[in-house]
Amino acid sequence: MIKQQTLRTRRLFRDNNRALVVAMDHARVFDTLTGLKDSNNIIKTVINAGADAILTPYGSTTIAAEVIGNGGCWLSVDVTPETVVPIVEMAIRLGVDGIKVEAYPWCTKEDDYFKRFSGTESVLNTVCLAGECQKWGLPLMVESIPGGWPKADMRTPEKVAAAARVASETGADYVKTFYTGDKRSFKEVLDNCSVPVLILGGPKIDTDLAILEMVHDAMDVGAAGITMGRNIWGHSNIEGITSALAEIIHNDASVESAYRLIQ
Repeated sequence: MIKQQTLRTRRLFRDNNRALVVAMDHARVFDTLTGLKDSNNIIKTVINAGADAILTPYGSTTIAAEVIGNGGCWLSVDVTPETVVPIVEMAIRLGVDGIKVEAYPWCTKEDDYFKRFSGTESVLNTVCLAGECQKWGLPLMVESIPGGWPKADMRTPEKVAAAARVASETGADYVKTFYTGDKRSFKEVLDNCSVPVLILGGPKIDTDLAILEMVHDAMDVGAAGITMGRNIWGHSNIEGITSALAEIIHNDASVESAYRLIQ
């Protein structure tokens, strides 16, 4: 699915409308101090190795300008209806290229990781944010998590596809969601979603080949790219894995040839 590029999306996506985004927003909610202690060093490494953009919370974003070069930046946020306008104004002042927010279809407050709001509330919050982003021409990526983060049993291909559709209906420009394990079921996710889809990396994957195969298969059926975190910045060879992923995403490299860049 191709979207007409703007000045902002040209920094987030290459001319082929694909993107390798390195997600570094984990410290916003999780204890990942060791892996993300020196965020600027990671940003400099991945941008030089072929990443197109980063995904960071406010604090890391404010200090990234000197190392991000021509790379794009997504600001990772949480919103309530009352905070939508201040958050978009903050994003514009920072000069970021887009905003990413999470939505949790079919999540109850009891299931929510922080007991903040229900899935319905998170979707409505996203609708409010989408309206404000559209007003200012700020791209919005919605990370759609069926059932919320603790409910891994909800991540069936059918629920992932449905959650991606919910996210696209909020006014999102892009959806970030799970790869469903095989090309056939993930093609259903893409066909069910009216906007481009990027896959998330999820938990640490056991082998480099498994990471590359997942990304290769997703791109093969039409994904717009990846938004991957710990499988990149938690890797022993950050430069190598970034280069390998960039080759698959932007040059349609085989898994075998990309793998050689990590060795």
